[in-house]
Amino acid sequence: MNDILSAAETWLSGAFGNIKLVEKAMMGLEGSYVELLTILSLGLLAVLPAIVPAQRRQRWRHLNQAFGIIIFIYVVFTCLGVFGMIRNFQRGLSEIGRENIVALYYCSVPATILVTSMLFGPAFCGWICPTGALQEWIGLLTGRWNRKRKAAGYPFSRAAFAAALGVAAIFLLWMMHLSRTRMFFVEDASIYWSEVLVLIVLLLVWNMRRWDRPLRRLRLLSFILVAAASALSLRVTSPVHLGFAKVYDPASLLSTVMVILATLVIPRVWCRYLCPWRSAIAWAGRHSVRAIVLDSAACTRCGICDGVCDVDAVTKGVIDSKECHFCMKCVDACPHRALSIQDDWRRPCA
Repeated sequence: MNDILSAAETWLSGAFGNIKLVEKAMMGLEGSYVELLTILSLGLLAVLPAIVPAQRRQRWRHLNQAFGIIIFIYVVFTCLGVFGMIRNFQRGLSEIGRENIVALYYCSVPATILVTSMLFGPAFCGWICPTGALQEWIGLLTGRWNRKRKAAGYPFSRAAFAAALGVAAIFLLWMMHLSRTRMFFVEDASIYWSEVLVLIVLLLVWNMRRWDRPLRRLRLLSFILVAAASALSLRVTSPVHLGFAKVYDPASLLSTVMVILATLVIPRVWCRYLCPWRSAIAWAGRHSVRAIVLDSAACTRCGICDGVCDVDAVTKGVIDSKECHFCMKCVDACPHRALSIQDDWRRPCA
């Protein structure tokens, strides 16, 4: 068994070591590594939600997600990931006034995402983010089961609890295997986020109604921890980090698998409770000129919009801006056209 696992890790090391299609930034600014192609691509992906026809909006969204995965994994030269964008942005800000071209290199992608979110809403999470897309697509496997649980008010389910225990068992066994050859330090920080993720899933399947809202505050704590580590020059890696870098990272692979398995039990679990970048996107989205607006007179409180929302950001047509990923499924699903997307350049900052 150990020989098989060792052979698998050797193969993975080679596979991820050659995942990037480029050896340097494409279309670099003035011969630098500032990634103009990436900035232009992300800008286009952010604009598309505002211009695609409403009749086929969800098809365009899934196509947008696929292009987002291609750009982040195969084109972006900078190592990003959900922690990397915070780390890079902080480092770029510290270089302003000293090495402005370096500052632009590190700030370009995070700044593009934040600025477009302030213009077009928090659509990065619902239309572009590779981690979000991965969770959404994996969640289709158990989507019907989870929708039934949601419609029933998330009652305690032996099947869900058994699934959560299975996720925890896989995590512990995998950790036991890795601990034979590795010692976990700060750079393997994704392991610690995975531990918290497993605990979150166990708490939620035990009592979703009690723990859902309180646990969402962990996103802010996650952001603070990553920002603090960056300020202390501690490099922390995140789940799916191995998908954005030319390196095989066993801890990141384990964390990625945990995100996938946990998503089968709780839809978009990473986005809901632990993604630190989601906190920044939510802040930018609250300052956006675009918003989903409810026509109370047309709304019949049928709950269809609630049912299609993967992150439970809708309650009888009322949108929670802190949680909304701007996927617009609620708008497209409403049979009474009570929800609409409106642009208001005079909208005051929240």
